[in-house]
Amino acid sequence: DVATHMAYVAQQQLDGYDAAVQHAIKRKTAFDKRVLERKPGEVIFYTGQLVQFYRSSMDYTFEAKRKLLPKWSPPHRITTR
Repeated sequence: DVATHMAYVAQQQLDGYDAAVQHAIKRKTAFDKRVLERKPGEVIFYTGQLVQFYRSSMDYTFEAKRKLLPKWSPPHRITTR
């Protein structure tokens, strides 16, 4: 039956996507753990330093127009502590 095969293909695509997302999460967890082991603690910024903000809300977007937007903000200078 064609409908059954189409549903099977759609499910396989979803399973493949899920596997890719789970693998990415596993890799990110391992990377974060390695970084924190190397340099644990709180990051302290001082007046005059340049910083950028990461918009994590853009990580899991499915809108085509948002995928092309930058995830990092322009540089900002720390003015007070």
